[in-house]
Amino acid sequence: MIGKQTLISILGGVCYVLPLMAQESAVEGMKEATQTFFQKSIEKEKQEIYQYLDSIKSSGNNRHDSEITDEDIQLVRKLKAIEREVPLDYSPRVKDLVAKYTSDNYNPYMCRMMGLGQYYFPLFDKIMDEVGVPRELKYLSVVESSLNPRDISSAGATGLWQLMYYEAKTYHLTVDSYTDQRMDPIASSYAIAKILKEAYDEYGDWLLAIASYNGGKGAVSRAIQRSGKEKATFWDIAPYLTQQTQNYIPKFIAMTYAMKYADENDINAADTELSLRTQTLDINKRISLNQIADALHVSKETLRALNPSFKKNVLNGTEDSPLRLVLPVVDKKIATEELYAALNTPVPSADVSQTENLGEFLQNGRYKVKVGETFASIADKFEVTVQDIKSWNNLRGNQIVPGQNLLIKKENDFVDAKLARNTERSSKKSQQRASNVTRTAYYIVKKGDTLSDIADKNGTSVRRLKSENDLSGNRIKPGMKLKVSKK
Repeated sequence: MIGKQTLISILGGVCYVLPLMAQESAVEGMKEATQTFFQKSIEKEKQEIYQYLDSIKSSGNNRHDSEITDEDIQLVRKLKAIEREVPLDYSPRVKDLVAKYTSDNYNPYMCRMMGLGQYYFPLFDKIMDEVGVPRELKYLSVVESSLNPRDISSAGATGLWQLMYYEAKTYHLTVDSYTDQRMDPIASSYAIAKILKEAYDEYGDWLLAIASYNGGKGAVSRAIQRSGKEKATFWDIAPYLTQQTQNYIPKFIAMTYAMKYADENDINAADTELSLRTQTLDINKRISLNQIADALHVSKETLRALNPSFKKNVLNGTEDSPLRLVLPVVDKKIATEELYAALNTPVPSADVSQTENLGEFLQNGRYKVKVGETFASIADKFEVTVQDIKSWNNLRGNQIVPGQNLLIKKENDFVDAKLARNTERSSKKSQQRASNVTRTAYYIVKKGDTLSDIADKNGTSVRRLKSENDLSGNRIKPGMKLKVSKK
């Protein structure tokens, strides 16, 4: 016979076990419900993506690749996962470029871009935050110049952001015989951020703003009109744009993807010539970069890489217009006396003569290699990098031979800038002598302005104003930049 106390003890144990079993059952039920919920969510998302892809692939704007694969669905999902302010839309061309940028063949290039990005991207982020544009626009610099601040296109577009001369003047960048701020990472980034912000304010769409930077606002505005849509997207107007601009947006989207998913594609930051630890000095006098390099015990190549906007070995800073000199922070203690002496020693005449007579070495922008010269010695002579020379001439190896002609684009840019300045001076002088001389300026539309008002203010006609700015109607908005040819 079981005693009273024994029975109470047994029943108590049973009461304790039953709640535990109930809890475990409840947990299992929650797990199943959660799994069911997520499974339904995934299926719903997959169905939405499938419908999205079906609408894209069945449209007339894309190649007719009707089959939708799991790879397509995964790419859309991953693009949307990193999308912030700028739409990262899928297209067959985006898919092809993603495959290209993440391929083994492209890996060395992408690793170098990641390495250079460690230096440039934090600078871009800070400036873009300040101006008010999305950070992901920084990847346009990779598409534009492969993060080469000395890059110069055949049309004269220069620097990380490939700015034209008239854009430099419009956004107050210095371009003279000593300095080209289109090559300055900070100054040029402020300019491009403002350009993109102004375009976004006009179109209300970041992809259209990007397209207008590549193809021009006139081309985008005409394409919007031809599309017949009041709120057209880039994909609506793409068929009416040049092939270059049609490819530009997919390149940006694919490059953003490759950079954001670098780790899973084995894209690792490669070592570059740029020092990640730097300090700056404001230079308000004439100094020699060679002397600074010697004082810091660093190579001239390192100093030039950090200061790409300086065209010569000589910096011509003044009290009114000081120049920002970027210096590497070296591990060993820098002798203050040596740096002070370099900053306060008169510039050697050899440095001055070398930098002021570079044009004598060139014929039609080309330099003939002499006996005993190397890539390094020629790069040093023209104050460019070895990589610049190889890039301009599509060369990969390290061998050059006497008599070989090398394209030196940087000096061409010096000449172009000088010609532009001389033309501008000549135009101003001629305008004082004759009233029929034409010069081009730019006018920023203010609230309440009309085309008639602007034409009257600038001594031109409404018809000419509309023709030069590709305007079909009379509608203008505050903030628009209009080209004005004055008589």
